[in-house]
Amino acid sequence: MSSDQSVLALADYVQGLQFAQLPPQAVHEARRRIIDSVACAAAAAAEPFCQQMQAMAARYAGPLSARLWGSGQTTSVEMAAFTNGTLLRYLDLSDTVLARSNGHPSDMLGGLVAVAEATDSAGSTLITAVVAAYEVYVGLCDAVAMAAKGVDQGTAAAVGTAAGAARLLGLDAAQTAHALSLCLVANVHLYNVRCGELSDWKGCGGPNGARNGVFAALMAQAGMTGPSAVVQGRGGLQTILGAFEWRVGQGMPLIASTHLKRHPVCYHGQSAVDAALALREQVAASAVQSIQIETYEAAYQAMGSDAQRWQPSNRETADHSLPYAVATAWLDGKLASSAYSTEQLVRADTKALMDRIAVVASPAMTQAFPAQAQTRISVTDAQGQVHRYLQPNPRGHAHDPMTDAELEVKFMDLFAPWGDEPRARHVLQTLWQVDALASSRELVDVLVATKGAAA
Repeated sequence: MSSDQSVLALADYVQGLQFAQLPPQAVHEARRRIIDSVACAAAAAAEPFCQQMQAMAARYAGPLSARLWGSGQTTSVEMAAFTNGTLLRYLDLSDTVLARSNGHPSDMLGGLVAVAEATDSAGSTLITAVVAAYEVYVGLCDAVAMAAKGVDQGTAAAVGTAAGAARLLGLDAAQTAHALSLCLVANVHLYNVRCGELSDWKGCGGPNGARNGVFAALMAQAGMTGPSAVVQGRGGLQTILGAFEWRVGQGMPLIASTHLKRHPVCYHGQSAVDAALALREQVAASAVQSIQIETYEAAYQAMGSDAQRWQPSNRETADHSLPYAVATAWLDGKLASSAYSTEQLVRADTKALMDRIAVVASPAMTQAFPAQAQTRISVTDAQGQVHRYLQPNPRGHAHDPMTDAELEVKFMDLFAPWGDEPRARHVLQTLWQVDALASSRELVDVLVATKGAAA
């Protein structure tokens, strides 16, 4: 049994969480995260990289199996966690947490739905597991600045998924503590994945954490024990990150503090795209002399401090480039997923506009972050007149949330590769009622009865 007080507190919280005690807002936000994630997965499923991941997953099998969304192919529960998580993450349209550390907690949902399907868990149990997983993930992000120590958000995805999977597997508190410990000792991810020219792994790190979180919970279920002091002990997580307090269960579940996206770009670029779309109504791209983007330090570091952000050669780097996102939105009047195609990346007009863009970190905006994710754009036109626009928070931020109606519009738009409007409406209706389902297999049933489903 673990003697680590942090791990014990997490395990007690996860094991004791009950659906009947969840605030209605937390249940509703869990539904919304599932809806948002399914939409993102549908839109990405036909992308060549996602097709490669689905083909790879089809080579795996196991006694505890789950299906790939869209195709319906059966695979091991761990590979379903990885592949479905990669689908929903690929377009960079999934949810975000902004805190001392930033990340995408919905990376865990592929794993949680896979375990729920494999164990025939009720929809209410799945929702409880989702809330628990978000609490552990966001609690770690709230507690400590991982990136500054070279540790990536995939670490949070691993341990959060282990927590949610433990809840779905019905593990007791001792087993849950072992699942968390087994997961943490083997899954400290490196922040290097988000530095310089980005690779395919940028969108896979979190889902891979989820895959390993599922595996840790299964090992604990089988009786394997983990280190006794993986957070606070010698050589533990605090040896790397410094002392921190990992709090969970302190009020409204932390899932309600996460943010949804309108644009397919790193969350730190959301407010910049909103500001660019507002300013292009005043100054046409052809009349732009120069653009200055002021934002908070985290956004600057992630999207505007590296030379590669002015010359992105692949999707992963471009969707983490403030110059590219702003220039594309200014030229096209929107930022769509199609903006990251090979042909779009080499557009001469985009490159010319990017060369007129500068990015700076604002001390005031940095101090206001993460409560506010601000961006101010100042554009000088051909006559030398300066036009400014401040976007205090992007739409979808927890302080300016998308309405359910806006989320449904996003869903209907992104779901198109998997079916027509009646099909999408049927799936959406099921997702809004997920907690009432007798079995989570009914949820996956509607996700595979699509144009992409296996015969």
